[in-house]
Amino acid sequence: MIQIPLNQLKPAKNNVRQVKSSTDSIKSLAASIESQGMLHNLVIKKNGTGYEVIDGNRRLEALKKIHGAKAANEINCIVIENNDNEIGLHANMMREDMHPLDECDVIYDIVADGQEDFDSVGKRFGQTKQWVKQRLALSSLSLKAKGMFRNYEFGIGIASALTLGSHEQQDKFLDDNEGNSYAMSASYVRSEMTNKKIPVSAALFDLSNPSAAVSKRFGLESDLFSDEVYITNREEFEEAQEGHVASVVEAARLKGYASVIYLKDEYWFDSQLTKGFTSIQNWDEKDYVIQDITHVIVYNSRRCVIEHIDMISKEMEEQLDPNGEEEEEPDLTPMLMSMPQRQLLHGYMATEAKNRLWEMEDNSELTRYMMAMLCHRRLGYTYTSVHRIGHIYADQQNHFPSEEYPDDYVTPEYEKYINSHIKAARKAFDDDGTSPLRYCLMLPRQDLSRLFSSICLTGISKHDVIHETFQETTPAPVEDKGWFKPDYKWLNKYKTAQVDMLTEYVTGSVKVGTKKEKVQHLQNHLSMAPKFDPYGEWPQGE
Repeated sequence: MIQIPLNQLKPAKNNVRQVKSSTDSIKSLAASIESQGMLHNLVIKKNGTGYEVIDGNRRLEALKKIHGAKAANEINCIVIENNDNEIGLHANMMREDMHPLDECDVIYDIVADGQEDFDSVGKRFGQTKQWVKQRLALSSLSLKAKGMFRNYEFGIGIASALTLGSHEQQDKFLDDNEGNSYAMSASYVRSEMTNKKIPVSAALFDLSNPSAAVSKRFGLESDLFSDEVYITNREEFEEAQEGHVASVVEAARLKGYASVIYLKDEYWFDSQLTKGFTSIQNWDEKDYVIQDITHVIVYNSRRCVIEHIDMISKEMEEQLDPNGEEEEEPDLTPMLMSMPQRQLLHGYMATEAKNRLWEMEDNSELTRYMMAMLCHRRLGYTYTSVHRIGHIYADQQNHFPSEEYPDDYVTPEYEKYINSHIKAARKAFDDDGTSPLRYCLMLPRQDLSRLFSSICLTGISKHDVIHETFQETTPAPVEDKGWFKPDYKWLNKYKTAQVDMLTEYVTGSVKVGTKKEKVQHLQNHLSMAPKFDPYGEWPQGE
């Protein structure tokens, strides 16, 4: 505890308690302090030349009323450095009830980084998981609804019911029922927010100029008293809405992310699918590449909104973080690679590892391994993400950026196998309307198993292949040095000194000439007699 002059203390701008204290309550508190002294010290943090009060703003206001705002009276304070909002939330909850919106803002800040879930936050504040969910749901109130709720024009029951509707629905209801006390009940609001009529503005797909057939399909009808048009066929709306969301997810998967996760009516920071991940912004400005990023798409079917979040696994963030502490510059060897070069290397390794799996003599062993890869994803949520590998949702994982595929890249046989079935399934549909699912069910068991394995193979990313768990369990390990045959593009990312080192190791002497000539010379040797292990140590023995 220290003493700070009163004129150096000021309220924190982000004080968790946003409801202004009444004049009478400040007068009463000032009288109490004058007669009995201040029973609780102010909690403060340093801010420039002064201090911000994290907990005790009512006491601060009362002290200024007693001594004057410019007084230099010494005030007993406790100085803190971190988690100021959380401390303020604890302190205020232990005394007077805070407004639920204030609690909502602080709780959102705590869970938004993905470090905690609803259970742990509830336990932290002595509340239930349901209480945490209820508070966070209030974040979906419109600005108008939040303002009225904060002014106590309605209670938390009505506020919670309003969150079932879109912002447009909330505002329209509040405007239409201004001064109507009979309408302001939680049950009535809930029924209004879930009415079968849906405003066209809630549609994520285009309904700007609907044809007569489209209008009939969705049961469009106009409001005689406004310009709003409503959808009355909820089933058709939900089918079209889900179709649009599916197209958004598919478009994201084609961009080359490490993985795309789709969540419906779920908070990303409380989902089992995003455990072990943290959100990241402006990753393209931090030397990351899209193949490092997991893209999360969240669809809120009540509010009819889509949210996009880029995430990265905590293990990869620690490995790739370009803003970490500066380390002593390592020795220049062929093992020292730039981040883009290392990412391409992982692509080479993944291609080789998966080809070896596909080419195993015992096809049933591959099927067994792929089944285990798929099944363990469902079983793995009770422990850390380190033990979960693969992104097998039948969507392909690209090994290379579209502009950096190796010069001599050959489409893997398992991808050709998938393509042959894609063509056959399309033909079956065109010929007699056979659905893709029925096509698969009609396949001989051996062909279906082979197709299953090939699709699963495309769901294994390059980061999965270098994962310790994969290396320990794959039935077709890449152990020898002869697999690595880099192309000119990859080798050219080396500095000239590194090219000379590697050339001397491979050929026994250094090539004389330009860097282009040296790289071409080295590539020729590695393509004919590969013996360099890019995952080994340096120097390498024979």
